[in-house]
Amino acid sequence: MTVDTFNDEKPPQTPVSPTKTDTSTLRGDAIIEIGEIPLQVSQSSPEGCQPAGDGVQLGDEKRPGFLRRVTGSFKSVPEPEHVTETRTKTLENCPNGFPRLAAFQSSDSNFGLYRSYSYLHSRVLLDLQDEITELEKELDQLDWDDHDEDEDRPRFREIATDHAEGEDELRTRRVVLREIKSRLMEYDEVLINVRRLEAFQKPSDRDYRSVRRYHTNTKPLMDAEMDSIRSKEDIVSISTGRERAAFDGGVETLIGQVDGTVKRIFNLKQPPLLKYFRTPELAAKTVNTDVSLYSASRIDKMVNIFITFVIFILLVIPIITMYHLTSTIAMDSNTPAVTSRNTFNAVGVLIVFTLLFSAAMSVLTKAARHEMFAASAAYCAILVVFIGNFTGPNN
Repeated sequence: MTVDTFNDEKPPQTPVSPTKTDTSTLRGDAIIEIGEIPLQVSQSSPEGCQPAGDGVQLGDEKRPGFLRRVTGSFKSVPEPEHVTETRTKTLENCPNGFPRLAAFQSSDSNFGLYRSYSYLHSRVLLDLQDEITELEKELDQLDWDDHDEDEDRPRFREIATDHAEGEDELRTRRVVLREIKSRLMEYDEVLINVRRLEAFQKPSDRDYRSVRRYHTNTKPLMDAEMDSIRSKEDIVSISTGRERAAFDGGVETLIGQVDGTVKRIFNLKQPPLLKYFRTPELAAKTVNTDVSLYSASRIDKMVNIFITFVIFILLVIPIITMYHLTSTIAMDSNTPAVTSRNTFNAVGVLIVFTLLFSAAMSVLTKAARHEMFAASAAYCAILVVFIGNFTGPNN
């Protein structure tokens, strides 16, 4: 086969653009112009194969928005389980008796009620006091004996040494002083501890009833071993007490009553509000439904919200009421009877809300008498100034 014959059989053809190619030229091999047609990514391509190019975008992977990127930097990584796990001593896992009673009284600081033994402390102090008094008389007698022997020679050390060497059977001044020192140190220690015990707070009636109710319902001790808890006047609480301990106790009682009512009406297994006022650690301490342990911090938050609402009421309502009365005075300035009546009503509002403010301070706080007087006077002065500004001669 020659070259001419080959050319006659299949003449060479130049590549033609697909947009200008006639249908008759589509026979044979297809010619693809690389660079004019963008590269397409098949859906069946492997996930790890991503072609390089400026125009390549994956439909499944979207770039996170600006807000998500900003907030994502503040998200903390959750702690592993070995860091967050806690161990709680439960009441049911303790042996019945003093171990279980100790677990109950340590579960809440308000349940830490113990005897102060004030009577026994008084007996010990009186006994030490009597011993020290006798030693004091003995020391005085030794001093007067030495003075009667030779009043011109006040030589304490020589006299004490002579008595110690020549009269072994007699008690010398130094021996008596050493014994007085020992008894005084013991007496002072007991006296200081008694003074510290007197600073302990008495338990509230609510806390005392809670502990007595636990003794009655569970009976961790024998009847003869419950004499200590029966001595109510001798019981002290190790709890330092919150500022509004009495009011907080009332809030806890109210929550318990509401929980019990809702549970009974809707036939629920667990009180609905208890989970919001109890931490998981407190919930794990006991499975006894008769024992309700509340978180002090969560109760404090609720009480703070209530106090904020009370302060708002005590400040806003009297101002609005007196503003309404004083504006009526300005409108009826030509009628002296109406003006006098409205002024008297404004003063009545001032008196009522001042009393309410003092009562709120007494119930919600542990303010001293002088603090209550100063706060009530300041509150009353604010309302008086408000009335005077709207009912003065220039208005």
